[in-house]
Amino acid sequence: MLLKRDDGRICFVRHCKDGRRYWLLPGGGQDAGESAKETAARELAEELQIRAEDFRLLFIRESINKETGRHIQFMVFEGIRPDFSTLATGIDPRVEGFDFFGPEDIEQVTIYPAMKTDLLDYAGGKTPELFRTLDWIS
Repeated sequence: MLLKRDDGRICFVRHCKDGRRYWLLPGGGQDAGESAKETAARELAEELQIRAEDFRLLFIRESINKETGRHIQFMVFEGIRPDFSTLATGIDPRVEGFDFFGPEDIEQVTIYPAMKTDLLDYAGGKTPELFRTLDWIS
């Protein structure tokens, strides 16, 4: 989920999983019977305790682990008019914190999945390519 403040900085959450810390966009898995927009709204509430008026699909990324066959697809939405007034770390135990990054920050931090090019394009006002396969990073 791409959430942008008025100053153009993008919201990221810091995860800790298996002792590793990294940054990623807010979001997560879809529950059975849940629409993509319902998933986006639920994940925002769970990870950051906020809401957005609506969501717009920006691009889709996938990553395939050729050794295990694991295949993950990422539908990246833009949160329309997010309400940051209640912003706080939510109930997801993997989320340790959050921050807002501009292009110079995005270049310097570890972000998963490996979509820095897309994020930099978006931050720079470009529309990222609709569909692309990313390298699998273990």
